[in-house]
Amino acid sequence: MILRLGWLALLLLAFPLIAAEIPDLRTLAKQARPAVYLLAIQDEDGEVKGSGTGFLVSADGLLVTNHHVVTGGKRILAKAENGGLFPVIRVLATDPVNDLALLQLDGKDLPCLTLSPPNSAEAGTRIAVIGSPLGLEGTLTEGIVSARRKLPGEKREVLQISAAISQGSSGSPVLDAQGHVVGIASFLLAEGQSLYFATPSEKLQALLRRSGHTTGTSTVVPSSRTNASSPRTFTVRSGDTLTRICRDLKNQGIQASPDQIRALNQLATNALIRPGQVLKIP
Repeated sequence: MILRLGWLALLLLAFPLIAAEIPDLRTLAKQARPAVYLLAIQDEDGEVKGSGTGFLVSADGLLVTNHHVVTGGKRILAKAENGGLFPVIRVLATDPVNDLALLQLDGKDLPCLTLSPPNSAEAGTRIAVIGSPLGLEGTLTEGIVSARRKLPGEKREVLQISAAISQGSSGSPVLDAQGHVVGIASFLLAEGQSLYFATPSEKLQALLRRSGHTTGTSTVVPSSRTNASSPRTFTVRSGDTLTRICRDLKNQGIQASPDQIRALNQLATNALIRPGQVLKIP
């Protein structure tokens, strides 16, 4: 009897850890979909020649997709969940080896996603993918990371996932249980069953660093729309509170209190902050 109670106690202690790894799909979809876009790739005559998916990693329009999605396109339009259309101003950087591209949208104060810590996606990690397969916007599929492997005959490292992707899903964010991006959907093997692959988010982090962008990793950055004396900004991540943000700011050498941030942003005492929200930082 004592032994049986001991096992029960261990299971109860482990339950919160198990539950934390299971995505709340309804909440995850509600939070992430506004940052995911259907991309229409047009030719010189304005005819749509292909489509894909992209997602924002900064509130001022830094969008991530696959390199193969934008290759050969003369004009790219990004359609948001709410129907808004955003022209892509330019392609900022590409990484053909890892099938990544950074685009700049003409927009500001937009919902965005954050990246997971490096190498956090291991075999067995529960994930969800939100994309636009065959133009069906906001499609959510779930699964696990099946393996982290290198492609035969190539230097490229990929995440093998069980969450289904199809044509048009290229560039979709692969999200963990906390809604952080662990990978970017890239391709599937038609000759196999449930063989889907994504680029690990570490490769995107490297491309962001090489291109001089840090907003995708949730650092505090000066606002690009204000002068040097204006407040800095911080993009809220999933699970953030004002106290947690202040702790992160302190690690970056910035002293700020929840009351200061609340007053600067004119937030009520009981106001909720949401992922993708941009806060001014004193």
